Amino acid sequence: MAGFDRRAALCEQPAPPRVTGIDFVQVVDPHDQHVLQVFFLIDPDTLVAPMVATAAMPTDAAPGLVSIVSTSGGESIVSPHIVRQTWESQATPAGPRTVLEIEVAEPGDFSIYRLTINDARVDRWFNDVAFSFKQGCPSDLDCEPTSECPEEDMPEPRIDYLARDFTSFNNALLDFAAENWPQWRERIPADAGVMLMEVFSALGDEFSYIQDRYAREAYLATATEGRSRRGLARLVDYRPDPGRSASTLLAVTVAAGGAFATAGLRVWALRESTPPIVFELGTSVADRLAGRHYWVHADWNAIALHPLDDTEAGRCLAIGATEAYLRGHVPILAQLPAADPDVDPANPSRYWIGKWVALRSTPKDPSLPSRRWLVRITAVEQTNDPLFLVDANGNPDPAGNPLDITRIGWDAAQALPFELCQDETELLGNIVPAIAGASVSEIFRIGPPGANEPVVASDLPRALEREGVYDTDNGGRRLVLRWGLRASEAAGLGWLDPLTPDLVLREIGPGGGGFVPVAGADHWTYLPSLIDAQPDDPAFTLEEGVWREIIRFERTGVTISHEDYATGAGFTLRFGDGAFGRSPPDGTFFEVIYRTGPAPGASLADANLAADSVTVLAEPGSQPPNQPLALATAVSNPLPIENGVAPEAPETTRILAPEAWRARPLRAVRDEDYRAIAEEQLDWVQRGGARARWTGSWLTEFVTADPEGAFALSEPRRGELSNLVDAIRQAGREAFVVDPDFISIDLDISVCVQPGHYPGDVEARIIEALTGKRRPHHPLAFFDPDHFTFGDPLRRSALEAAVQSTPGVHGVEDIRIRARRITDWREFDQPDFRVGATQIIRLQNDPVFPERGSLVVHARAGA
Repeated sequence: MAGFDRRAALCEQPAPPRVTGIDFVQVVDPHDQHVLQVFFLIDPDTLVAPMVATAAMPTDAAPGLVSIVSTSGGESIVSPHIVRQTWESQATPAGPRTVLEIEVAEPGDFSIYRLTINDARVDRWFNDVAFSFKQGCPSDLDCEPTSECPEEDMPEPRIDYLARDFTSFNNALLDFAAENWPQWRERIPADAGVMLMEVFSALGDEFSYIQDRYAREAYLATATEGRSRRGLARLVDYRPDPGRSASTLLAVTVAAGGAFATAGLRVWALRESTPPIVFELGTSVADRLAGRHYWVHADWNAIALHPLDDTEAGRCLAIGATEAYLRGHVPILAQLPAADPDVDPANPSRYWIGKWVALRSTPKDPSLPSRRWLVRITAVEQTNDPLFLVDANGNPDPAGNPLDITRIGWDAAQALPFELCQDETELLGNIVPAIAGASVSEIFRIGPPGANEPVVASDLPRALEREGVYDTDNGGRRLVLRWGLRASEAAGLGWLDPLTPDLVLREIGPGGGGFVPVAGADHWTYLPSLIDAQPDDPAFTLEEGVWREIIRFERTGVTISHEDYATGAGFTLRFGDGAFGRSPPDGTFFEVIYRTGPAPGASLADANLAADSVTVLAEPGSQPPNQPLALATAVSNPLPIENGVAPEAPETTRILAPEAWRARPLRAVRDEDYRAIAEEQLDWVQRGGARARWTGSWLTEFVTADPEGAFALSEPRRGELSNLVDAIRQAGREAFVVDPDFISIDLDISVCVQPGHYPGDVEARIIEALTGKRRPHHPLAFFDPDHFTFGDPLRRSALEAAVQSTPGVHGVEDIRIRARRITDWREFDQPDFRVGATQIIRLQNDPVFPERGSLVVHARAGA
């Protein structure tokens, strides 16, 4: 029955036909829509069994012959009620046709209706038809329904979910091709289809790698890149330690005369496990840029000590010693640099104040260890020893002149921890600072070359440009500028402390055939995070990993360079984007000077060396020998180098970061939280105080602090505490910084004086012992602000002990006390004077601030 046309077969039935079918339904009046006419393919009155007699028309049709129902349920009328159905003869251009005219009580809505004639003489396939009562209404739509044929189902390819690399992807594509195009058998590499499969396999391999890397770098436990670990750790306010460069003090030996050792000159230490470790004079690259120099002199190479006595006590510098005597006068004007503003011709010895020197002992007994100790000179006195009538070499002086000697002193914090025999000890005076790592300078530009720039400027490499966040104000993306620190990729980066890299960034410009610093340019500052920068701040930060050129090639005479993230080793300098930190404009030139690690492939901690390890003056492997520190004949580090710190290991970050926020909380809910955070975060807070009070509608937190070494909060400290409180308080919770509630007390003390002591002197001593100012090497006064904090009571026994221990006091006779604006004078006969938990006892005894407490002492001469 292929190609059977049922409509044509119905119309071509032999006469007389047996069945008919509905041709179409017409709405007679589009405005009225109550009358329908049904046209048939074959007139119903010509059938073998006519549905109506021709002569009888018009005549009513049999009841129930027609039904009309909405196919979609109808919005208002589901099945219109038929009030009349009549057979009629209708004139048409082709001649009269028999139609069934139907009248309904009310027209249908805009839904599609289906009219069905229930009669066996109407073919089942053509006994119903869809129509619309609104078919005559004007419409812009095509009335012909679209024919939507279902799409042919494509064969589902077999997916190998284990395919993750080039080979497995290529095999999967070959299997797919063999299954769907079996006629394709020539799988030669030059075939275009094979080439495309290999391209798809390579892309799949790369995408799989990217997915795996993204998945690994998204979690602290599996991240392998330093920038990923640092970013994840910052989410919990933890900063991994980048390490610190090792620094030391070197003893330089000079052949003759004096000279300046300039910051930046290099010396080396040799190690078996690593390349030579380089050290540069100075404390940072900023010293090198500033041209800082250190004066050294041959007379200061090794200066003998002068023992004052030949006894055991006189020959040795005892434990805790803070002074020593040197043979000869040092420094003298002839040993100092000419025209140096730091030299005082009237008092040349002041040149040594603040200078570092080393005491080095070389025992004659080989079983005893050599001792070294570094001190910083605080006092220099040039004098003579009238009992030693010898010259500086120990020979009798012909003129009988006494031996010139120099007394030097140093701070008690550097007191000798061991004894030194002065006959076997010498002072090394040419001590200069040094830091591990080599300083490197790199120059780059922002943006493309200008039209009139000199060649030396147009040839500079450009900072790498990437699109940043979307700027809603300008309707475009902000520009992110980066410059990878090239030398740090192999040798790392030096750090002065966890928040300060040994790096200087400055603006430069063409000049003198090269580049010179731009006068008056802004000082570019390093910030750990640019989130803390304002839009116009000249700030930059450092990212772990190096962004640099990945590949370079030429095409049609044009050099194409692709720059991207190259490796996780080293660091990259990143500028602000204009919202967080300034974005430098095109045409700006920069020079970045930074310090690398101690050697290629070495950690910052590898510069921790034993004493006398830094001894090489000439650059290892240089031919001819290159000796930057040409004035020296020898160099060494008297003490071991121990302050180099390696960058924090990844495993340490994984352990500490999740716990850091618990150990150092940065949110305050309870009063105890405010107190604890203030005491931990602010060095000057001796003790913190906080109390929440109901202010009528909500709780308000009042925070205060007991400042160390002071009776009141200064404005800078108040602002610092206020900023901290705003950072840790809950959203919507008010918090204010208030002054501590000091309870100022007045004391009236009567004492009896021991025989032989003047009462006025004893009174002054008691006042000094109780309320005296802070002085070096003296104990704190009894009412020093650091002795009392929130809630501490004044104990009578402790007060009496402090008074009784004053020289000249025989006994305490009476103590009277008053709390200003709280109590009147009364006898202090209780064990203690108590204050509230948020109050602090204060007795300053300052005539300028009498409201801060006063002290009166009456001393009576004893019998």
